[in-house]
Amino acid sequence: MTKNSRLFIIQWFDQYVNRYRNTDGVLPAALELKYLHSRRVAENARIIAEEIDLSQAEIILAEGCGLVHDIGRFPQYARYGSFHDADTVDHGMEGRKTLEAEKMPSLLGSEDWKQMACAVEYHNRKASDIPANLSGAAGLTLRLVRDADKLDIMDLVLQSVTRDGFTALPDMLPHIRLEQELTPGVIETVIKTKTISISNLSTVADFMVMLASWFYDLNYAPTRKLAGQRKIIQRIEQELPDTKAVRELLEDIKKQSGSVVIEKRKARSNQT
Repeated sequence: MTKNSRLFIIQWFDQYVNRYRNTDGVLPAALELKYLHSRRVAENARIIAEEIDLSQAEIILAEGCGLVHDIGRFPQYARYGSFHDADTVDHGMEGRKTLEAEKMPSLLGSEDWKQMACAVEYHNRKASDIPANLSGAAGLTLRLVRDADKLDIMDLVLQSVTRDGFTALPDMLPHIRLEQELTPGVIETVIKTKTISISNLSTVADFMVMLASWFYDLNYAPTRKLAGQRKIIQRIEQELPDTKAVRELLEDIKKQSGSVVIEKRKARSNQT
């Protein structure tokens, strides 16, 4: 992709989002949150792509994929008033359908579209639900966008919890209660499987555990570096009860965070 392609995607994204503004040019608060999130994910993706030594064209594509990764959230919320995929639609798949309806495949070209479609469709899936045969450039871009997305969500949620206990969470996910107690079995599930479904969460504390579990699925060393700079795991720890199970989980995650999962050379080799 070229600098002109970058400009096109940014302009297209803003024009698409503008369809959801009211007559005063204001987005619903939940969609404004997603709009700003998308811009930050694009920035995270660009930083990670630069750090793993991708080419300029690959960096631009990664940034573009980060920008549109949540495009499915806009029709989802407009139609259902909720971001809860289990009760509405898979927003990753909805995003791919939206981009297809907007003629993005022909606007981008086959190879760039293949990577963007993969990143958008699978960015929100559990690692076990991602096709095992995704490799090469498409797999690399997907992993990068997943990292960039997780990084911003963790930071955003923690800011909201610190500010007001994340009072906006039930508006987006009605089944989540604004309580600091852990639901029995949540810690045990994460320790056993290294992941947990959002459908199994009931409280804000559960949500914090899910965020912590995401460290097991971070793919690139620059992502872990950024998470460290933003003190993500320390901030999660402050919001969780001080129990033996929580301490053991966070200690294991801290050990994982000290490892480099994919070096620059390996990231480059995955493109071939």
